[in-house]
Amino acid sequence: MTFLVILLALLINHYWHRETELFSDSWFVSLQRMLRARVQALNPDQPTPGPLYPLLLCLPPVLLIVLLLAVESVLLGSVTLLIHVGVLLVLFDRVSLRVFTEAYLNRWRSGDFEAAFLLLQERWGQLLLDSSGDRDAVHEQFCRYIVSSSFERLFAVVFWYLVLGPAAALLYHLTVLYRLRGVLDHESDAGRLVLRLGYLLEWVPARLLALTFSLAGDFVASFAKLRELLLDSDRSAVSLVLACALAAAGTAQRTMFVKESAQGDSVDTVLIESEESGGTALAAVRSAQQAEDLLALLQRSQVIWVTLLAVLAVYGAGG
Repeated sequence: MTFLVILLALLINHYWHRETELFSDSWFVSLQRMLRARVQALNPDQPTPGPLYPLLLCLPPVLLIVLLLAVESVLLGSVTLLIHVGVLLVLFDRVSLRVFTEAYLNRWRSGDFEAAFLLLQERWGQLLLDSSGDRDAVHEQFCRYIVSSSFERLFAVVFWYLVLGPAAALLYHLTVLYRLRGVLDHESDAGRLVLRLGYLLEWVPARLLALTFSLAGDFVASFAKLRELLLDSDRSAVSLVLACALAAAGTAQRTMFVKESAQGDSVDTVLIESEESGGTALAAVRSAQQAEDLLALLQRSQVIWVTLLAVLAVYGAGG
């Protein structure tokens, strides 16, 4: 049933063109504050929750999943299937990534960079920019959003669902929410413990996804980048996945720039080495194409994962 659940969830996620959030993560912040208040009430002499606080934070959702699994044992198989598919859809991205990318790139291609920036700022709370003045930086942040959203809200979730079921997928999702929306200090004992747990949970799926990029794109460039970063303990999972994705898409070292033609009365678009660009700004058309290349790479990677899951399912059935 695992393969069928993942396949149905991915199909629904792909064709469901949702433009607004049906589910919100605001419950997570409220739950954090409630648990923090309860923990501090039990030990008022301790200014911040201790290192065991994250276990209390994860306990209610995990218990809920365990309860659902217990109830599923007395339900029909089709109902059980729908429950598992529903759990995955809740953990996936709230808004269709393809719909959002299309809306963003329509603004970007038309030259309305401010509108594109504001759309990204509204959608992604981790945007590290205050204005759209630096177009290269905005483009880099948008590419990072595409890759991080796909990895954190889809590939890693599917990986842990496949390995240990919905409880593990939810546990990973909680570590992501804590990193993005946590109300605790990340430098506290509790914060460091959750961040360390998230790093461990992302280590394997990040490198598997990077390896998938080698199969879905430029194998030589992507695999070389993966070998270079494989054991880099200082680099985050999203940073590793982004670097390998750019290499696989063939745009890490070579970029399309706009420069004056020899006649001086027209503009040619030429492909040159980025080191030789002399600081020339990225052309809007090329940067938009790069984003589409990354999205296509991620979609091809989904196909590869589903194919491998199908082979595993057939092999398991045959065994």
